[in-house]
Amino acid sequence: MDIRKYLDLMQFDPKWMEYGLVPLDHLAELMATYQPGMEEASEHDRNSVFHWWLMRSPSKETLIRLVELSFLDSDQVMASDIRLRIVGSACFDQDVEQSIREGLELSGSVRGG
Repeated sequence: MDIRKYLDLMQFDPKWMEYGLVPLDHLAELMATYQPGMEEASEHDRNSVFHWWLMRSPSKETLIRLVELSFLDSDQVMASDIRLRIVGSACFDQDVEQSIREGLELSGSVRGG
């Protein structure tokens, strides 16, 4: 199976590729362990890729993109946990915080006031 087909099967938003945030070596490891039916719990692979990035102390720009990708994810419970971990990142700053706030507002999780 090729990478794009795997990313689609595991419900990665196309922006992962667009932003160049697919760690190919890590994805190859995930693909090597794939068995039919694992797509039913595809959030585990997406979570793994988020964590791969967070363990590397990503730049502020990458954090902002990870925030965006978290809001695009179909599993918002997992994505919410990722956003909490982003807050603890070394490069977290007011710009990253603002991207989280904007995402929450757009998703309807925060009501104006």
